[in-house]
Amino acid sequence: MSRKIGVILSYVLMIFEVLSTLLLTPFIISTLGQAEYGVYKLVVAINAYLLLLDLGVGNAIIRYIAKYRVENDRNKERNFLAVAIIFYLIIAVIAIIIGCVLVVIFPKVFSKGLSDSEIRLGQILLGVTMFNSAVTLGTTVYNNILIAYEKFAVSRIASIVQIIVRMILTYVVLVAGWGSIGIVAVNLLMTVLCRLYFIVYVNLIIKLKPLFRGIDFSFVKEIVAYSSLILLQMVATQLNSTVDQILIGSLVKASAGILAVYGVGTQIVQYFQSIGSAFTGVLMPGVVKVVEERASSSELTKEMVKVGRIIFMMLSLILCVFIVNGKEFIILWAGNDNSQAYVVATILMAAYIFILTESIGTQILWAMNQHKEQSILKIVIVILNIALTALLISWNPLIGATIGTFISLILGDVVVMNVIFKKKLDISLKFYYYGIFKGIVPCLVIAFIVGIIFKIFMPVGWVWLCVKISIMMLVYGVLLIKFGMNTYEKNIVCSVLKKIKAVGGK
Repeated sequence: MSRKIGVILSYVLMIFEVLSTLLLTPFIISTLGQAEYGVYKLVVAINAYLLLLDLGVGNAIIRYIAKYRVENDRNKERNFLAVAIIFYLIIAVIAIIIGCVLVVIFPKVFSKGLSDSEIRLGQILLGVTMFNSAVTLGTTVYNNILIAYEKFAVSRIASIVQIIVRMILTYVVLVAGWGSIGIVAVNLLMTVLCRLYFIVYVNLIIKLKPLFRGIDFSFVKEIVAYSSLILLQMVATQLNSTVDQILIGSLVKASAGILAVYGVGTQIVQYFQSIGSAFTGVLMPGVVKVVEERASSSELTKEMVKVGRIIFMMLSLILCVFIVNGKEFIILWAGNDNSQAYVVATILMAAYIFILTESIGTQILWAMNQHKEQSILKIVIVILNIALTALLISWNPLIGATIGTFISLILGDVVVMNVIFKKKLDISLKFYYYGIFKGIVPCLVIAFIVGIIFKIFMPVGWVWLCVKISIMMLVYGVLLIKFGMNTYEKNIVCSVLKKIKAVGGK
C-alpha cells in the first residue's frame, strides 16, 4: 500500500512541479530577460556538480537501511545513521570550500562567453546556491531514511508544500525587483525549512537515532565500495545532463542567449525525466526485497517488462504529443526567441524514453551490488560525450551540443546497459523489447497521424493547442484500453476508475 501511495504522490508532486514551471517560467524569462535567465541556468548547471559530493552514499542509505529493516537489525541501522551523519557534515563543509573556489575561478572560465556584469551576477548566484547545496548534502541522510522506511507520504507532501510556497515567494521577489538573486535566496530558504522538518520527523516519529559506539568498520568498507561505484554513475549522469551548458558558456562568445534557449529545452526534458523516475523512485526498497529473496532471471525480466510498459505508455504519449505540438507550445509559453528549444527537447527526450523505461533494471543491479562494469563503462561514454560536444559546438553551438549528448546517452545508457543486463541479470532482450512495445506502438502511430491531421487544419492558440493535445490523448487512451493493454494493466485502470467513482459517490 505504501508503494502505491508513494507512486501516486510522486505523480502529484510531479504535476505540481510541472505546473509551477509552466506558470512561472514565462514570467521569470520576461522579468529577467534572455541574458540573465541564461546566466541563472548556467549557475544551476554548475551547482549541480556540487551535489555529486553525495558520492553515491544516498543510494547506499536506502539500500542498507531497507536491508537492515528486513533483517530486523536495529543496531546496524543506528550505526549506519551515525556514519552517514558524520560523512554528510564533512561533505557539507567540503561543498562550501569547493563552492568558494568556483566563485573565484568563475570569471576566468567564462570570460569568453559572458560580459563583466553577467560574470559578477554569476558569482553572486553561485555563492548562494553553494550554501543551498551544502544544506541539501548535510541533511541528505534524513530524506533517504524516509524513503527506506517507505514514508513516501511524508517526503512527497513536504515537497509539494515546498513547491507551492516557493512559487508564491518567487513571484513576490520578482515583482519586488530582486531578480535571479531573489530566486536562489527563496530556494535556499525553502531547502532549510524542508530539511529541518525531515530531521524532526526521523528523530521524533520514526525514533531512529544515531549510535556512534560499536561501529563495525568492515561494514563501512562495504558501504564505501558500493557507493564509489554509484558515484561513477552519478558523475556520468551529471556530466551528460550539464556538460553542454558548461561548454557553451566557456567556448562560445556571447553565449548567454544560447544558454537561455538550451535552458528552456532542458527544463522540459527534466520534467519528462521526472515523470519516468517518479515511478521507479519508490521501488528501491521493494527491489531490495525481491533480490534478497533470490528471484530468478525470468522473474526479473518479467518485473522489468511489467514496470517498463507502464513507464513507456506514459512517456511515449508525451513524446508523441510533443513532437506534433511542442514547437507551438514553446512559442506560446516561452516566446519565439526560444523556439529552437523544441529541437533540444525533442532530441534529448528521444534518448531518455529508452533510458527511463529500463531504469528498473539499474535499480536491480544496485540492489544486487552488480554495478561495477556499468559504472566504469558509463564514464568512458561520458568522455566521448565531452569530445563530441566540444567538436560539434564549433558547427552549431545549440544543436551540435544536443546531438553530442544524444549519441553518448544512447551508447552509454541504452546500448551498454543492454549488454550489462544480458550479462549480469541474464535478461532476454528480445523478450524485453517485444514485451515493452507489444500493443503500444500501433496505438502511438495512429495517435500521431491523427495529431498531424488536426494540427494542419486547426489554428494556433492556447485553446486550440489544448484541444489538439486532448484529441491525441483521447485517441491513444481509447486504443490502448481496447487493444494495447494486457490484463494486468486493464485491471489497474479498472481499479483506479472504481476508486475515483467511489470518491465521487461520497
